[in-house]
Amino acid sequence: MKNKPRPKKCKFCGEKFQPERPLQPCCTIKCAIALTHKQHDDKNKRAKIERNRLKTKQLRPRNNWFARLQILVNQWVRYRDRLEPCCTCGTTNPNIKYDAGHFHTKKARPDIRFELTNIHKQCSVKCNQHGSGMRKEYSEFIIEKYGKDHLDWLNSPQPSLKEVFPNWEDIENEIKRYRLLLRSVGVKPNI
Repeated sequence: MKNKPRPKKCKFCGEKFQPERPLQPCCTIKCAIALTHKQHDDKNKRAKIERNRLKTKQLRPRNNWFARLQILVNQWVRYRDRLEPCCTCGTTNPNIKYDAGHFHTKKARPDIRFELTNIHKQCSVKCNQHGSGMRKEYSEFIIEKYGKDHLDWLNSPQPSLKEVFPNWEDIENEIKRYRLLLRSVGVKPNI
């Protein structure tokens, strides 16, 4: 003699029923059809949301992607150099604000704006803003830390950002990489 399936709750209307088959999901054909339509609609809504999310990302301008990446790169540099003095004046005053100062500015040399050897901890007001980055002292710092060859490499043309990051997905992957890097050292990413 066959075992009767245990009573179930209808997945659509919620009423209890005695199934005729072991895998019967609903109490009536009407409920089964309605459940199928609901599941199909939910699937379509999720697909539409995902398409809109991807479309929004694709429509975001490159400079917006680069600005987001720059926030994370600067945050990483501030963390990396947190115990170091200012690269140009050597101050270690804990009561002032420090920036992630670029040797070559982002506008002057966008091709190396994310190069970590081009960015170091720098006094926000004295050196970076009022001192215009203090290029002479900064170049001496780079020579001392990395050598003359590296300074020459920084001064030479590098591949453009379009060559380094041909698609928005490449920039997004770099953003994800920096977010993971920051989390791995216990720092909450700013974006």
